[in-house]
Amino acid sequence: MIKKYNILITLVLLQALLTVIFCSFDKPKDDPKRKVKIIVIDPGHGGKDPGCNGVSCKEKDVALAVSLKLGKLIEENIKDVKVIFTRKTDVFVELEDRAKVANDNNADLFISIHCNAAGKPVMVKDKKTGKMRPKMFKNSRGKMIVVETTNPEPFGSETYVMGLKNEEGKMKVAQRENSAMLLEDNYETKYQGFDPNSEESYIIMSNYTSSYVIQSAGLALKIQDQYFKKAGRVDKGVHRQSIWVLWRTSMPSVLTEIGYLTNPQEEKFLGSEKGQSYLAACLFRAFRKYKDEQEGIKKIYDDVIENQVPLENENYKITNESGEVKALDKPEEGTDIEIKKEDKATDLKLKEAAETIAKEEALAEQKAKDDKLREDAKAKALADLKVKDSELKKAKSDSIAEAQKKLNEQEKKYKQFIALADINFKNKNYDDALSLYQKANFVKNSDTYASKKIAEIEAINKKTADTKTIEPTPERKDVGNNAGIVFKVQFASTDKEVDVKTKYSNVPEVSFYKAGAIFKYTSGNYANMEEAAKQQAKLKELGYKDCFVAAFKNNIRMDINEAKKLTEGK
Repeated sequence: MIKKYNILITLVLLQALLTVIFCSFDKPKDDPKRKVKIIVIDPGHGGKDPGCNGVSCKEKDVALAVSLKLGKLIEENIKDVKVIFTRKTDVFVELEDRAKVANDNNADLFISIHCNAAGKPVMVKDKKTGKMRPKMFKNSRGKMIVVETTNPEPFGSETYVMGLKNEEGKMKVAQRENSAMLLEDNYETKYQGFDPNSEESYIIMSNYTSSYVIQSAGLALKIQDQYFKKAGRVDKGVHRQSIWVLWRTSMPSVLTEIGYLTNPQEEKFLGSEKGQSYLAACLFRAFRKYKDEQEGIKKIYDDVIENQVPLENENYKITNESGEVKALDKPEEGTDIEIKKEDKATDLKLKEAAETIAKEEALAEQKAKDDKLREDAKAKALADLKVKDSELKKAKSDSIAEAQKKLNEQEKKYKQFIALADINFKNKNYDDALSLYQKANFVKNSDTYASKKIAEIEAINKKTADTKTIEPTPERKDVGNNAGIVFKVQFASTDKEVDVKTKYSNVPEVSFYKAGAIFKYTSGNYANMEEAAKQQAKLKELGYKDCFVAAFKNNIRMDINEAKKLTEGK
């Protein structure tokens, strides 16, 4: 066993050597005169995806406000830079499309702006042991999950770059920022089977890394420095994590968490005009410094933005006064000393890694100028490969056996899914059959038989949806018009029927109809469009921003414009 382990270690090191020798020459170089002309600013979340929430603030609103202020500062003060936003209003933008905006515009930099949240486990008394333990529940995948409640204590700002591996303790951040894809249609197909709640997916993603990690880390460190020195934020460091938009952008990119909405004092700062302006100015100064550094410009600024008066962190102040937590060291006002940290091992590792990579790239670039040295290196690598040929063959044999075992397990799982799906299809349990065929399709990578059955079920569901009438629901006696048309406000849809008295307790006169396998919920019964529009406005105030008026005749939905003509006598 030890011998096999040593062989595998040797192979990994040998593969790394080959990667440096053969690939480093084509790797994008950190050219100090590389122009920064296009920046894409990405306000996190939006539309139906609010992100994390505080008492009065939503992440999507705060991120958008800071992003717009940052873009305005760049446009007004750095005329040679084009600013592109992934969104400028409260709309939902898919994760893949955010990265696509940056890639399609050949951006030189990508900055994604978010807010943070913290939770803590709900503790319950164990009936058997009598001891306190975290409360758990089983999710739809059968995995036990810890039940959490809001934790108001954590505060501070941190910035993420795409790295070689996931840092311990930061998985929840990646899961929260990647979970927006769950709101997208066909997300499993679009994101190639990536599951934001599966640790296995992050292990696969972590095998890929950006060629721009040095530039990204450099910008991230500048951002954190500005947060601390000017905005009074506690520096929680620069971290590496597998976040989708960072992975998919082909340029230096960072995701910055500007503060915790779950902390009351920090939420107050993040939601204020002053706080948002300070954070935007911090990001602007970091970007300006990064741009000058990339373009080989040495310049000292003496403008209003650069001379912004530093703020004191209120959370820090309250912590010191309460004496509950050991205070972090702060610099005296007007001085420029480095931040003392209680536990910043991760940041130090990132800095050391960046310095190591920079040295390796400089060495590789120097070797690239000398063809003979490069050929000698290749020859040596090939000689090492021949020496290790026997170990490679044995390792390959072991790998093939392991791969065959995995294939056998997949085939067994596939046959189980198909067998159960066929039974459900025969019994006309189409929803269960569809789910099982999709699982089989995923296991066997677009299997022909499973794909055919999926198409059959989708055709059946479409036909059912085309002929499905509204589930009979009680209507008000005072509703009616000569055309026999009823107007309702549709405000929600689910894939399973819910208890409307519990789920939508604040909505009056709730009814539903089915379109295929989807339950669609409506409010009210009105004789004309004007009354329904008033109810629509009320529902939007309750938070149902995407609700709309629908028309029905004989309990069957009809074209809204036709309904208006018939009821208005036109």
